[in-house]
Amino acid sequence: MVRHARVSDWSAIRELCCLTGDAGEPIARARWRFFAELWIGPYERLVPDWTFVTETAERLAGYLTGCPDTAAFERARAFRITLPLLARAAAGRYGWTDDTRRFVRRAFGLARLPEDRFPPRLRLDYPAHLHMNVAAGLRGRGLGADLLTRYLEALRERGVPGVHLFCGPGPVRFYARHGFAEVGHLDLLGGVRVFALARGV
Repeated sequence: MVRHARVSDWSAIRELCCLTGDAGEPIARARWRFFAELWIGPYERLVPDWTFVTETAERLAGYLTGCPDTAAFERARAFRITLPLLARAAAGRYGWTDDTRRFVRRAFGLARLPEDRFPPRLRLDYPAHLHMNVAAGLRGRGLGADLLTRYLEALRERGVPGVHLFCGPGPVRFYARHGFAEVGHLDLLGGVRVFALARGV
């Protein structure tokens, strides 16, 4: 069953984010605290009603974070999330990892996120966005499809015209089965390819 995230779910959402943060595999434990704050904190604080979860009898099995208006979300995140997080990172609260170094560089305009290299039109034509992860041992059971279906229903209820996401090669086939099409891709250093996918709602 898919439901809205509750206050009591956020710790488990953060943990699952870290357990799937490296193309579906766990990231190093030393990265967890900052990584979860960077990728989950904005949704928890700014748009908690747009996060959905699914669970087994024992644990949280998957989550989808997103929002209906990416431009508004990014404006709010810049002042309410990024600046305080930058201050804490600069003070050494999270240690100096590759994640914190990249974040500080991007916050000062010395580097860009891969998604910032795609045309701004993407966010205009497909204003909503999403991130989704399902626990490794529970994939292939339709949990991701259920999360995505519920999110798309919520977007339709709001009258949102389209949704986009960014991902590596692994999830592309899943999203293609659910109506997403590639609208561009980037090849990054190290041979990593990032896809921009989108669909109408």
